[in-house]
Amino acid sequence: MAASNGAISRRTLLGGLSALALASTARAQSVLATNPAPSPQAPKRDDTVAGDFQRLVVARWGDGVLPNAPPFAPDQLTALQAGTQFPYDAVITALVNPPPAQDGIPRLVMVLANPDAPARMVFPGGADEPAVAGQLQGATVLNLQYLAGRWMTVDGGYQARRITDGTLCQITGPVAAAIGSTVQGVLAPQAGCATPWGTALLAEGNVTPWLTRLASTDDGYADPADGARFGWVTEFDPLDPGSFPTKHTGLGRFARAGIAVTTTPDGRAVLFMSQDEPAGFLFRFISAAPATDGSAFEAGTLSVAQINGGGIDWVDLGTDIPTLAATVSAAASAGGSPFDAPGGIAIVPGNGGLYLACRGNPARTTADALNPRTGDDNGHIVLLAPPHGDMTARRFAGRLALVAGNPATAPLAQYSAGSTAWLKNPRTLNLDPYGQLWIGTDQRGHVSDTADGLFTLQTNGPSRFLLSAAYLAPIGAAIGGAAFDTNTRTIFSVARHPGATPQASFDHPATRWPTLQPSMPPQTTVIGLVQQ
Repeated sequence: MAASNGAISRRTLLGGLSALALASTARAQSVLATNPAPSPQAPKRDDTVAGDFQRLVVARWGDGVLPNAPPFAPDQLTALQAGTQFPYDAVITALVNPPPAQDGIPRLVMVLANPDAPARMVFPGGADEPAVAGQLQGATVLNLQYLAGRWMTVDGGYQARRITDGTLCQITGPVAAAIGSTVQGVLAPQAGCATPWGTALLAEGNVTPWLTRLASTDDGYADPADGARFGWVTEFDPLDPGSFPTKHTGLGRFARAGIAVTTTPDGRAVLFMSQDEPAGFLFRFISAAPATDGSAFEAGTLSVAQINGGGIDWVDLGTDIPTLAATVSAAASAGGSPFDAPGGIAIVPGNGGLYLACRGNPARTTADALNPRTGDDNGHIVLLAPPHGDMTARRFAGRLALVAGNPATAPLAQYSAGSTAWLKNPRTLNLDPYGQLWIGTDQRGHVSDTADGLFTLQTNGPSRFLLSAAYLAPIGAAIGGAAFDTNTRTIFSVARHPGATPQASFDHPATRWPTLQPSMPPQTTVIGLVQQ
């Protein structure tokens, strides 16, 4: 499990180049474009850590979360294991500071979405056990404490919690009267975020495969009426292990890939959401009431982005039940513009706009200012900026921050001059307290000339949009977001589903990272990158 140090050096930021050269954007002119040698970013069985970081393991698939968690037995996985241990897949959604403890030990509460549990990678022989799989997905709340110079989990900590297909949830908002006020389960959350008022949001993705998979269990998922109770945004209090998750129907029903929230100067919530589709929409919700009164997501204005020229206009949608229950159809009818597989969203502090990751869409036939390539499977990142920082404005200016792909081979790949890395399929975006954008990539297990990894993009100063690599995941693994603790100089991230290449299986994974032991399966791992 030792990190491989020094394979990628994060270099001093190009002090010898002029400010003009640093500020300009070069097409296919990174150092990699002029050096066609085998890519130092190529995937391998182990991970790769930049030379100025130390990589630590924080939690892995099978580690205990709840006090009654049994030992990890991956060859004989049970529902009890699945519902009490750290799950197979994870994406960091929030990092919350609990009230200080009397013992003075620094503590954090981490919230993670658990999107998937594919039978081929979870069960020996690929023999699906839906009742077990339903417990592996959902969400996890971890207690972390800082001891002996590193962050570690607290087994059975006070806030430690699993949210699964069996968790009772409330349903609120305009559609609740039509579909019911309660439901059992959170399904397929792909992303989430912390709110400025201290709660956590989970964004359900494509729930249809899970509804089909769980129909054979005893949990009522075979009832056709149950489907309408999934596909929403769920909110809960991560510091209260007894709080009921609440699904907010006022935010619309669709498969989400990204979500981020801020507040206006007068206290209203502004929520941005991306649709999890190759040609997906970008949505915004502005609450009618202050965010802290407990009903911020019950009423407000839901709108969809429409690309016009070099920016976007927000087109309002209705608040009626048909619109909220079939939000994508309403957005298409209103003239919403599709983005190329929109995913992660990062809001610039101080309401300075937002970054949007787009994985790429090979089916696009017509390019536009914010989706610059046809037939592209590399992706790009868009910066959307409102006038005067007004996140409720009708129009946002837009520009491309990065156009992904190997600059030696990908048409129109675009990186800031002097970038020392390149990437493919950006999926997660997180801004650290210093304004660096941390980009997590996800090639869905496919093997290319770069591993998926965690990359940093400078967003200010003369080195704006300069890209470098901090961490490369093992073969088959994607990155599940990032979170930051400045006091300990730690960047948290997740290496998701290592070894899960398209042809891999539980019995024959592409790697057995992080242990690399023949008796252990590959394990999704929460890591800490400690700056040296």
